Amino acid sequence: MPINKTARFSKRQESCLVYYSKILGGNDMPVWPESRRDLTYAFDPSNGLTDTVKSVFTSAFARWSEVTPLTFTLTDSYNGADIRIGFYNGDHGDGEPFDGILGTLAHAFSPPSGRFHLDDAEEWVVSGDVTTSSLTSAIDMESVAVHEIGHLLGLGHSSVEEAIMYPTIPSRTKKVQLASDDVQGIQSLYGANPNYNPSSTSTESTQQNDTSDAHQILGFWWDFKLLLAVGFVLILL
Repeated sequence: MPINKTARFSKRQESCLVYYSKILGGNDMPVWPESRRDLTYAFDPSNGLTDTVKSVFTSAFARWSEVTPLTFTLTDSYNGADIRIGFYNGDHGDGEPFDGILGTLAHAFSPPSGRFHLDDAEEWVVSGDVTTSSLTSAIDMESVAVHEIGHLLGLGHSSVEEAIMYPTIPSRTKKVQLASDDVQGIQSLYGANPNYNPSSTSTESTQQNDTSDAHQILGFWWDFKLLLAVGFVLILL
C-alpha cells in the first residue's frame, strides 16, 4: 500500500537493479490517435487513495505533457477514463499477477488500453527523499509512474542509460526527469509542445549507492514492438 515510510527487508544485499520482466507484441508502434490528445485518467475507487498519492501521478503526467501537446486530466469516471490506475495484489485478472514485496512492481499496457497497475504489496515511498532511506525494499512511486506513463504513451525501452525509459536502475536512486532521449522519443510519436523549453528538461538523475528506498523503472527503444504489458522485476545482486 502507498506509504511515506520505508519497509523492512530481510536480505542483506546492498545493491539491486530493476529490470522489466516482459515486453510482448508485434511490430507496430502503438500511439494514441490524434483525436485523443487530451487524455483522461482515473484511479480505481476501491483503492481509496489519498490526495497526496494522487498528486504523485499528477506530477508524473506533467513531465510528459511539458514536452508534448498531450494533456492529462483527472476524472472521477474510472470506467470512462482513457488511463485507469489501480493498486492490486497477486492475480488481479489481467494475466500478469503481482508477486508481493519487490519482484514485479508495476505494469502498463500500451495504447489504447490505458491500464496501469501497481503492486499494492510494495512499500511505496510517496514523499520525502528516497535516496536517504537505509532500507532497500522501499520504492519511489513517482519514478515508477514516470516510466510506466512512457509505456502507456507507446514508448519501449531505451539503450541510453540516462533515459527514464532505460530498462534497469540501481537501488538508492530517484529518477524522474526526462532525458533528451526520452524527449526525442515521445516527440517522434506526438510532436513537441510549442511552449517547451529544451533547457528546462534535465538529463541527469540522482544516483547513490549507500542507503536507499527507490527502485525505479526505465526503458525504451522507440523503434520497437507493441507493448502489451511491461512489469518490473527486482534482481538482487
